[in-house]
Amino acid sequence: MLGGSAASIGPCAFWPDERVEPPVRIGGRGPSNVLMVQNERDPGTPLAGAKKLRRAFGKRATMVTADQGGHGVYPYGPNTCANDAVTAFLTGGQRPAQDLACPAKPDSPPSHTS
Repeated sequence: MLGGSAASIGPCAFWPDERVEPPVRIGGRGPSNVLMVQNERDPGTPLAGAKKLRRAFGKRATMVTADQGGHGVYPYGPNTCANDAVTAFLTGGQRPAQDLACPAKPDSPPSHTS
């Protein structure tokens, strides 16, 4: 769920060696069950990069943004709106019908952003 960041592979990016595999290009073709989850103020993976990736996925992805800081939204973040959306996806395969912006206050209704 965290990709290479969980393995601390950052230093390997500068290792002097030939690439074994070509870079992966993300586009509108491929599986259509992608759920992206992103904090608005994440110092490790900024929102701007997530928005760019979301655009690259096109219609085959949905993004849930949580109005909170820190790296990591689910399951330990305080945003119940985001946590509920991810739980619904993981337990039943249900993605939000469109991108979802979860407010900081748990009692505020979410807004759809697409």
